[in-house]
Amino acid sequence: MQQWTLECRRLGKRFGERWVFRGLELELATGAMLVVRGANGSGKSTLMKLIAGLLAPTEGAVALRCEGGAVSDRTRFLGWCAADGALYRELTGYEHLRWWAQVRGLPDDRDALMAQLDRFELAPRAHDWVRAYSTGMRQRLRMAIATYGDPPLLLLDEPDAGLDASGLKLLRQVLDEQTRRGIALFATNRVECAAWGDLALELGA
Repeated sequence: MQQWTLECRRLGKRFGERWVFRGLELELATGAMLVVRGANGSGKSTLMKLIAGLLAPTEGAVALRCEGGAVSDRTRFLGWCAADGALYRELTGYEHLRWWAQVRGLPDDRDALMAQLDRFELAPRAHDWVRAYSTGMRQRLRMAIATYGDPPLLLLDEPDAGLDASGLKLLRQVLDEQTRRGIALFATNRVECAAWGDLALELGA
């Protein structure tokens, strides 16, 4: 199993005159699950987006390393799931996953895609338009997309939003599987999920 390391060095982000956070130091290795908590506006989503490369830091840097060597484009090695992640109403769940597979150079044959959708209990609705999905089903689809191909770095920004008990159980399984092969960061304010990780980061404290 490859050894991965995620590093945040003196990381800071400012919007206008307001610093969301500053001087953040973080180092995670394969097998780690970090739970990120904090009040609304504390910077949970900002941190996730910085690590995902969706935002540029005001200061500091983020690096992903494999076997000690820096990865030049970490976006190729991460899965991203956010409660507000964009989905297209006029595409089906299957079409979303197939598009993602093609963009990332992952297997896009029907059997592989359907197996992934079945894992998230979406196979019976695979060919329905996403506009007909419930909030929880959309979250399951976002998780299916984020985890397809088993990325070594998995970023989940409040993926528990809208999930029922069955969905939360599935989310816990996803996180447990991720720590057996890579690194997971999980942002949540749900009390019962706070103890899932072996590490915790409280922003805005």
